[in-house]
Amino acid sequence: MYTEPGYENGVSQSNYLNESSYNFTNVKKQALTILYIFMMVFISISILLYISQVLNINQSSSKLLQLEEKLETIKLKNDRLEVELASKTSLAEIEKIAKRELNMIEPDKRVTLVYNNQSEKKEKFMADIPKEKFFLAQIYDKIISEVATVQAESFE
Repeated sequence: MYTEPGYENGVSQSNYLNESSYNFTNVKKQALTILYIFMMVFISISILLYISQVLNINQSSSKLLQLEEKLETIKLKNDRLEVELASKTSLAEIEKIAKRELNMIEPDKRVTLVYNNQSEKKEKFMADIPKEKFFLAQIYDKIISEVATVQAESFE
Protein backbone atom coordinates (compact mmCIF):
# COMPACT_ATOMS: atom_id res chain seq x y z
CA MET A 1 0.00 0.00 0.00
CA TYR A 2 0.84 3.53 -0.55
CA THR A 3 2.13 5.11 2.61
CA GLU A 4 2.50 8.71 1.82
CA PRO A 5 1.41 11.28 4.29
CA GLY A 6 -1.42 12.42 1.95
CA TYR A 7 -2.85 8.92 1.66
CA GLU A 8 -4.37 8.93 5.10
CA ASN A 9 -5.92 12.31 4.30
CA GLY A 10 -7.59 10.76 1.21
CA VAL A 11 -9.23 8.09 3.35
CA SER A 12 -10.39 10.72 5.79
CA GLN A 13 -11.80 12.75 2.89
CA SER A 14 -13.92 9.81 1.73
CA ASN A 15 -15.24 9.49 5.28
CA TYR A 16 -15.96 13.23 5.18
CA LEU A 17 -18.49 12.68 2.36
CA ASN A 18 -20.42 10.26 4.58
CA GLU A 19 -20.48 12.59 7.59
CA SER A 20 -23.20 14.85 8.94
CA SER A 21 -23.19 17.59 6.27
CA TYR A 22 -24.44 15.19 3.60
CA ASN A 23 -26.30 12.83 5.85
CA PHE A 24 -30.02 12.43 4.97
CA THR A 25 -31.14 12.54 8.59
CA ASN A 26 -29.50 15.97 9.04
CA VAL A 27 -31.23 17.36 5.93
CA LYS A 28 -34.50 16.00 7.26
CA LYS A 29 -33.87 17.66 10.64
CA GLN A 30 -33.08 20.97 8.94
CA ALA A 31 -36.28 20.78 6.85
CA LEU A 32 -38.32 20.02 9.96
CA THR A 33 -36.68 22.91 11.80
CA ILE A 34 -37.48 25.33 8.97
CA LEU A 35 -41.05 23.99 8.82
CA TYR A 36 -41.35 24.39 12.60
CA ILE A 37 -40.12 28.01 12.38
CA PHE A 38 -42.60 28.83 9.58
CA MET A 39 -45.43 27.25 11.58
CA MET A 40 -44.50 29.26 14.67
CA VAL A 41 -44.38 32.49 12.62
CA PHE A 42 -47.76 31.66 11.03
CA ILE A 43 -49.34 30.90 14.41
CA SER A 44 -47.87 34.07 15.92
CA ILE A 45 -49.21 36.23 13.09
CA SER A 46 -52.62 34.53 13.38
CA ILE A 47 -52.75 35.22 17.11
CA LEU A 48 -51.75 38.85 16.58
CA LEU A 49 -54.43 39.31 13.92
CA TYR A 50 -57.04 37.70 16.18
CA ILE A 51 -56.11 39.99 19.08
CA SER A 52 -56.24 43.07 16.84
CA GLN A 53 -59.70 42.06 15.59
CA VAL A 54 -60.94 41.56 19.15
CA LEU A 55 -59.61 45.00 20.08
CA ASN A 56 -61.33 46.56 17.03
CA ILE A 57 -64.61 44.88 17.97
CA ASN A 58 -64.33 46.16 21.54
CA GLN A 59 -63.58 49.68 20.33
CA SER A 60 -66.53 49.60 17.92
CA SER A 61 -68.81 48.32 20.67
CA SER A 62 -67.70 51.15 22.92
CA LYS A 63 -68.43 53.71 20.18
CA LEU A 64 -71.83 52.10 19.59
CA LEU A 65 -72.72 52.37 23.27
CA GLN A 66 -71.69 56.03 23.32
CA LEU A 67 -73.78 56.75 20.22
CA GLU A 68 -76.78 54.95 21.72
CA GLU A 69 -76.48 57.04 24.89
CA LYS A 70 -76.24 60.20 22.78
CA LEU A 71 -79.30 59.11 20.78
CA GLU A 72 -81.24 58.53 24.00
CA THR A 73 -80.41 62.02 25.30
CA ILE A 74 -81.41 63.56 21.96
CA LYS A 75 -84.72 61.64 22.03
CA LEU A 76 -85.42 62.90 25.56
CA LYS A 77 -84.62 66.46 24.49
CA ASN A 78 -86.85 66.06 21.43
CA ASP A 79 -89.74 64.83 23.59
CA ARG A 80 -89.30 67.76 25.96
CA LEU A 81 -89.28 70.20 23.01
CA GLU A 82 -92.43 68.62 21.56
CA VAL A 83 -94.24 69.10 24.88
CA GLU A 84 -93.04 72.69 25.03
CA LEU A 85 -94.17 73.29 21.44
CA ALA A 86 -97.58 71.81 22.17
CA SER A 87 -97.99 74.04 25.21
CA LYS A 88 -96.95 77.16 23.25
CA THR A 89 -99.32 76.43 20.35
CA SER A 90 -102.36 75.44 22.40
CA LEU A 91 -105.48 77.52 21.89
CA ALA A 92 -105.51 78.63 25.53
CA GLU A 93 -101.95 79.95 25.26
CA ILE A 94 -102.69 81.71 21.96
CA GLU A 95 -105.81 83.32 23.45
CA LYS A 96 -103.84 84.45 26.51
CA ILE A 97 -101.12 86.03 24.32
CA ALA A 98 -103.74 87.68 22.09
CA LYS A 99 -105.53 89.24 25.07
CA ARG A 100 -102.43 90.21 27.04
CA GLU A 101 -99.93 91.34 24.39
CA LEU A 102 -102.15 92.32 21.46
CA ASN A 103 -105.01 93.75 23.55
CA MET A 104 -107.62 91.73 21.70
CA ILE A 105 -111.07 91.25 23.23
CA GLU A 106 -113.94 88.81 22.80
CA PRO A 107 -116.62 90.05 20.38
CA ASP A 108 -120.00 90.90 21.87
CA LYS A 109 -121.95 89.43 19.02
CA ARG A 110 -120.88 86.51 16.86
CA VAL A 111 -121.93 86.36 13.26
CA THR A 112 -121.59 83.12 11.34
CA LEU A 113 -122.04 83.05 7.60
CA VAL A 114 -122.93 79.74 5.99
CA TYR A 115 -123.00 79.14 2.27
CA ASN A 116 -125.35 76.35 1.30
CA ASN A 117 -125.32 75.26 -2.32
CA GLN A 118 -128.19 72.80 -2.55
CA SER A 119 -129.27 73.73 -6.04
CA GLU A 120 -129.96 71.05 -8.61
CA LYS A 121 -127.02 69.75 -10.47
CA LYS A 122 -127.64 69.58 -14.13
CA GLU A 123 -125.20 68.10 -16.50
CA LYS A 124 -123.60 70.71 -18.59
CA PHE A 125 -121.27 69.68 -21.35
CA MET A 126 -118.32 71.97 -21.89
CA ALA A 127 -117.60 70.61 -25.32
CA ASP A 128 -121.27 70.57 -26.48
CA ILE A 129 -120.95 66.97 -27.65
CA PRO A 130 -123.92 64.61 -27.23
CA LYS A 131 -123.69 62.07 -24.40
CA GLU A 132 -123.91 59.01 -26.51
CA LYS A 133 -121.06 59.78 -28.89
CA PHE A 134 -117.87 60.22 -26.91
CA PHE A 135 -117.19 58.53 -23.59
CA LEU A 136 -113.89 60.39 -23.08
CA ALA A 137 -115.63 63.73 -23.58
CA GLN A 138 -118.02 62.85 -20.74
CA ILE A 139 -115.12 62.03 -18.42
CA TYR A 140 -113.43 65.28 -19.38
CA ASP A 141 -116.62 67.25 -18.65
CA LYS A 142 -117.01 65.61 -15.23
CA ILE A 143 -113.43 66.44 -14.30
CA ILE A 144 -113.81 70.06 -15.41
CA SER A 145 -117.13 70.47 -13.60
CA GLU A 146 -115.67 69.04 -10.34
CA VAL A 147 -112.64 71.32 -10.52
CA ALA A 148 -114.75 74.38 -11.28
CA THR A 149 -117.31 73.74 -8.50
CA VAL A 150 -116.58 74.92 -4.95
CA GLN A 151 -118.80 73.76 -2.11
CA ALA A 152 -118.93 74.99 1.46
CA GLU A 153 -120.77 73.27 4.25
CA SER A 154 -122.24 74.60 7.45
CA PHE A 155 -120.92 73.85 10.90
CA GLU A 156 -124.22 72.30 11.94
